[in-house]
Amino acid sequence: MAQDNERPPHVRSPPPGATAPPDHVDQPQVYEIFHGSKPEDRDGSISTASSNAAPQTQEGGGKRPTVSEGFKTIKKDDWYRIHQIPCAREGFMTGIVTGFVTGSGRLIAGGKFSKAANWGVGGFLISSLVGWEYCQSMRRKEKAAMARVVEVMDRKKAEKMKLAEEAARKRKEAAEKAKEEAARRWYKFW
Repeated sequence: MAQDNERPPHVRSPPPGATAPPDHVDQPQVYEIFHGSKPEDRDGSISTASSNAAPQTQEGGGKRPTVSEGFKTIKKDDWYRIHQIPCAREGFMTGIVTGFVTGSGRLIAGGKFSKAANWGVGGFLISSLVGWEYCQSMRRKEKAAMARVVEVMDRKKAEKMKLAEEAARKRKEAAEKAKEEAARRWYKFW
């Protein structure tokens, strides 16, 4: 990787031994997305209602939202974008397989078809939730590991930059010393 010697690289974290966390840790960014994954309305304009709306809880004196109000916020277009939700595919695939196996097992064990279907739907719902939560926990672990890798890389970059500055300073001192030696006269009058 070619690098300018005049301009040092941007370092995101403090040098080794510093006690303050990096700048990007002190100022986390929080995003809220309502009514789908895009902040645009149907006409293409950006909606500002979601940025001004604050969730009201029972502690704040406001009304606590109910499950039915939550279901009312789901639009028809949200079902077309379900594949964009992280871990949705893994959760659904786990649920489908588990529901099929559970329902088939119940039917083979001698249960009625309606009971087997109920067991299959229950197995689907429970295993979908468990699979989705497992995938989400793995994503959180991966994000934490990636943040750690970025932090370590930034520290190593700071160490290398410090060593490079030290080596450049020593080379400059050696060049100045050699220049003084060259400028010094080789003869003495007394």
